Amino acid sequence: MKIQNILVPIDFSDCSNNALAYSIGLAKEAKAKLSLLHCYTVHVPAAEMTMDLHPQISYEFEKNAKENYERLKIKLPDLNKVSHQLLTKMNFITDGISNVSRELKPELIVMGTKGADNRVDAFFGSNTYNAIKKSKIPVLAVPEEAQFHKLRSLLFAADFEHIEDIDALGIIKALANMFTAEIQILHIGEGWAELNRMKTKEAAKVVEYFGQTDHSYYFIKEKLDVEDAIDQHLEHHRNELLILIARKHHFPGNLFKKRVTKKTVMRTTLPLLTIPDSR
Repeated sequence: MKIQNILVPIDFSDCSNNALAYSIGLAKEAKAKLSLLHCYTVHVPAAEMTMDLHPQISYEFEKNAKENYERLKIKLPDLNKVSHQLLTKMNFITDGISNVSRELKPELIVMGTKGADNRVDAFFGSNTYNAIKKSKIPVLAVPEEAQFHKLRSLLFAADFEHIEDIDALGIIKALANMFTAEIQILHIGEGWAELNRMKTKEAAKVVEYFGQTDHSYYFIKEKLDVEDAIDQHLEHHRNELLILIARKHHFPGNLFKKRVTKKTVMRTTLPLLTIPDSR
C-alpha cells in the first residue's frame, strides 16, 4: 500500500488548519496529493428557496470558501509546496466525506480534534467523531496542539479479535515504511500463553503480516481498562502515533471519556489513527 491521496475536510478554524498543517507534512513525505474538502449547508426555509435563489447562494458560499483558501495559503505557505486541490460541496460534512471518498478513493482522511475534555464528542468534535464511526477509510484525528514531525515509533493497540481483511492494516505498514519507524504492538489483558484459540489465530495473522517490518510486541496482563493500559505504556515509551481498530462494540472515543489527568495529558497531543472494522 502507498499513500497517494489524502482527504482533509476543512472549515478554516484553528483546529482544522492545524490538521491541514499536519497533512502537509505527511503529503511531503509520501509525495501524496491533498484534497481539501469544504462543505457548507444553506439554512433557508424550503418555502423561500427557489431555483433562481439556489445558484446565487451557492456562489456566495463558494466565493467565501475561495477567499478563505487564499488566506490559508498565506498562513500555511507549505501548502503551495504539495500537490493539492480545493473541493467545495453543498452537503453535510459526513455525507460530503462519504461521497468524495467514494469518488477519490483516498488512502487516508485527516481531521482535527479539539483537545482535552471529558466528553467524547467534545474531544473529537462531532464531525470527526461521526466520520470515524462511519468511514470505511482510515481516519487520522489530529489534536489541536499536535505538531507534525517525522514519526519514529507507532503504537498499535491490538485486541487480536477477528480482522476480516488483514490488508486493512496496510496503512500502518505504509506509515512505518515511509518514516522508517518502529511499530509497537500492544495487547492488553493477557499474554501469549493465555490467548484463546481464536485470538491465537488472529495474532498469528498479525505476526505474519508485519513479519518483515520493524516491530515488537508488548503485553499488559493486568485486567486494566484500555485507556489506563495505553497510558501505562505511554509513560515508558515515546510513541508518536496511537493506532486502534474502530470496533463497533468499543469505539475508540471511549479513550477520552475521562477528564485529563497527569497520566493522560500526553494523549491530548498524540494523533490517533483509527482503522475501520470491516465487519
